[in-house]
Amino acid sequence: MLEMTKPIHNTGKVVTMDSGFCVTVGILALHDAGVFGQALIKKRGRFWPKHVPGNQIDEFMKDKPLGNATTLKQCIDGKNFFVHCQKDDCYVTKIMSSHGLIQLVDDHVTYRNIDGEWKSFKYIEPLSRHNRAKHWVDDVNNRRHDPIALEDVWGTKWWPTRQFTFLLSVAEVNAVNSRARARKETAE
Repeated sequence: MLEMTKPIHNTGKVVTMDSGFCVTVGILALHDAGVFGQALIKKRGRFWPKHVPGNQIDEFMKDKPLGNATTLKQCIDGKNFFVHCQKDDCYVTKIMSSHGLIQLVDDHVTYRNIDGEWKSFKYIEPLSRHNRAKHWVDDVNNRRHDPIALEDVWGTKWWPTRQFTFLLSVAEVNAVNSRARARKETAE
C-alpha cells in the first residue's frame, strides 16, 4: 500500500481500497505517511482483521433499522483507528480507516426491496466514498483488457450515463483515427 501511494504521501488525500487491503497496520502506516486510507472489511475464513471485532459489531447492529450507522473508535499506537459500520438489508457493511465522520451524504441514496416494499437510506461519508469509487478500477481494467464499447462494460444502465458513454466511445474512435491519419498509419 505504501509503495503504491508514494506519489501522494503527505497530501492528506483519501485512498479507498477493497477488502484485499484491509490490514490495520497498513491503514495506520498510510496515516503516518500523510495519506488517509480506508478499506472495506471482510471476514477471511474464520477470522476478522486485527482490531476489528466483527462478530460483536454484527450482534450489536442486528436489530438496528436499515441505514443505521455507528463508528467504533480505537486508539492504536497513539493514532485514531475507526471501524465505520452501516446496517444494510442482510448484513452490516464495515470500513476501517484513520479518518471519517458519521455524516450522511445527501446525494447518495440507495434503495432496498424488503418484503416487497422499497426502502431507502443515505450512505455515510466513508461508505459513500467507497461505493462511488469501487467500480473505477474494474471499468478501467475491462476497457484495457477487452476493447469493446465502453457502454457495454460500464456497470450502470442509467440512460444519461449510457448516452455519455456512447459519446465517449465515438470520441475515442475519432481520436484513434485522427492520430493514425496524422502519423500516416492505418487506424486500429
